[in-house]
Amino acid sequence: MRFAKEMAFYSAYHQEKRNVWIHVLGVPTITFTLFVVLSRFSLFEYNGFSVTASLVFTLGVLGYYYTLDVFFAFIATLLFGGLFVTAEWITVQLPSQTAWTIFGIGQVVGWGSQFYGHFIFEKSRPALFDNLFQALVSAPLFVVADVFFELGYRSELKKAVENELKQKGVWKDFSVHKTA
Repeated sequence: MRFAKEMAFYSAYHQEKRNVWIHVLGVPTITFTLFVVLSRFSLFEYNGFSVTASLVFTLGVLGYYYTLDVFFAFIATLLFGGLFVTAEWITVQLPSQTAWTIFGIGQVVGWGSQFYGHFIFEKSRPALFDNLFQALVSAPLFVVADVFFELGYRSELKKAVENELKQKGVWKDFSVHKTA
């Protein structure tokens, strides 16, 4: 199962629950602020519609998601489509300086919180040090999957990911750690 194999790389770095939930907030923040900046770059006009770098990036990433898992890709389309539309609106409505400020703050908060989660809770370095593609492109889809797994949905797929982690020898058991 291709999705399980791809997610296993990401999940190897994201097994501690607090770190996972930090990513549920941090990854969309990074994605949204990236959309805000990419929306500033119009590539061409088509029938009076500006085709931005953000639109091309979004369509490309979502297309990739649909090759991995149709259900999660659909959910990501709804969630990240909303972020994309909001970013495009911000670009039209707000001055350039505001967009760049949103980008800067969002990137610092998004990445900073994730580094914190990795070093404090996960006790390991972030996946982006080993695979930038996973960190920027795949992470939003895997965050969607993590939420569904935590809510008890798609348990067969969650089990397949866990089996991949165990086969690769990177499974971590955080259940022995007690929280204060």
